[in-house]
Amino acid sequence: MKRRSNPEGAEIVRNKLIGLGENSMRKSYYPELRDRIYELERFRALVEHANDAFFVLDVSSWCFADVNATALKKTNYSREELIASSPDSIFPKETCELMRAVSSESSSSTFHRNEDISLTELLGKNDVRVPIEITVRVHLVGGTPYLVMVARDVTRKLADQRELQKTRNYLGNVIDSMQSILVGINEESKVVLWNASAVMGTGVAEKEALGCYVFDVMPEIRKFKQLISRTIRNEETGKTEVFCVEQSGGTVFFEIVVFPFKGEGEAGAVIRIDNITDRTRMEEVMVQTEKMMTVGGLAAGMAHEINNPLGGILQGSQNVLRRLSSDLEINQKVALECGTTFDTIYAYCTKRGIISKIESIQQLGERSAKIVANMLQFSRQTGGKQDCTSLTDIVNTAIELSSSGYDLYQTKGNKGVQIIREFDDSVPDIYCAPSEIEQVLINLVKNSAQAITSAIKEGDNKVGKIYVRIRRVGNYVRLEIEDNGPGMDAETKKKALEPFFTTKAIGEGTGLGLFVSYFIITQKHKGSFVIETSPMLGTKIIIKFPVASQCFGLE
Repeated sequence: MKRRSNPEGAEIVRNKLIGLGENSMRKSYYPELRDRIYELERFRALVEHANDAFFVLDVSSWCFADVNATALKKTNYSREELIASSPDSIFPKETCELMRAVSSESSSSTFHRNEDISLTELLGKNDVRVPIEITVRVHLVGGTPYLVMVARDVTRKLADQRELQKTRNYLGNVIDSMQSILVGINEESKVVLWNASAVMGTGVAEKEALGCYVFDVMPEIRKFKQLISRTIRNEETGKTEVFCVEQSGGTVFFEIVVFPFKGEGEAGAVIRIDNITDRTRMEEVMVQTEKMMTVGGLAAGMAHEINNPLGGILQGSQNVLRRLSSDLEINQKVALECGTTFDTIYAYCTKRGIISKIESIQQLGERSAKIVANMLQFSRQTGGKQDCTSLTDIVNTAIELSSSGYDLYQTKGNKGVQIIREFDDSVPDIYCAPSEIEQVLINLVKNSAQAITSAIKEGDNKVGKIYVRIRRVGNYVRLEIEDNGPGMDAETKKKALEPFFTTKAIGEGTGLGLFVSYFIITQKHKGSFVIETSPMLGTKIIIKFPVASQCFGLE
């Protein structure tokens, strides 16, 4: 038979005992009994109004002997309903199994085993579920084993833990999503923080890095050991240094910043490392651009200075040829005055090659004048102004500049470079900045010429050829620069458009030619720039420009 607690009967007995005590105050044991009752009442009040739910389970009958008010509040049951309920309906199956396992030891001579369940649930009325932490203790009362269970509502605790974990995850994601390498160290310079960029940059997993001496997992920063130590001691704050590391792809530049860190009773530092290679190279590009602008200004000044004596040479050679022309009567008259005939003078000049040499001087002078004019046009600061222009004219001008600037026609033994032009006469104009397109053509022709001449060996009968083709393809003008040089392998082609990448010897190239050309075509002129190449099969650069009418939306 189940043993039931009777709160009303207990109250009647208590009142009778109190009344009996009032009527027999003279007897010494009545005051002691009354004090004991008051003490029990105070204890009952403490238990009844505690924040934790109390359950007392009679092990022998497996029913509740008593519960407190908090237990009723958490389960939404009345006292009568909860006392009459089975423990299996109040606690999950796993908790009840543990309670039975603990109570099965009731035959033991001692019953002081505690079982702490980190997390379980309280199953209340109307499917109410309250997350709790519960402590189970076995007690013997009058030879009867009881389980005393204290259940603490952890709803808010779990919510706080979830919020804390959410915040931690958010901060962790922020730290890991940063492109900078972030490393936190303690006073002993051991790693306590290692973000995803640090894993990617060093190849060391977070588990392997945590707790390690930072200079063991990042030997590249040993040179900053004193800086880091001073920062930990708060003698330095946010000092920035730059260092470089030689890698397979070339020199990589990094910027390191060290910040002091102060926690609760802890000290350390946060190290931030950024890859500034692109920024460094861009700064070098800007410096190089400034240099080129200066050189361009000097070239323009020199061209103006050359123009004056060159004009005198052309005028003088033209006058000499006029003095040797039989069409002018004055020439024959002066010859007779000198005691000879003009025909004799002309025959002498012809046999001695004087006339041909003067004609050659005039031709070379005219060519030089054209080169100077092209240099002035190329160096003129137009501010990138674009206009409808003939691509054929631009290409011809660029070839003339390239031929004079890089001596493409000079031969060494049987070695030489020929430029073969294949232009379609029906090609429409394009909308562009002529000086910029000339710069692109000069860079590409120069690259092809240098690749060809460097690959042809002494005594080789092979003649280097550069094909320049212009034709229309749909709404685009297609420009091709193809050579029969050594070509590129896959790795070289992959890096060809990167700034500062060059296969030339030190001092022979900056590695900016293709990079600048690609930028001018694709970004400034909305065209396309494609490299087709294979080892020993030459290189072809294919450039496409929208035709001028396309730029204005006329087609």
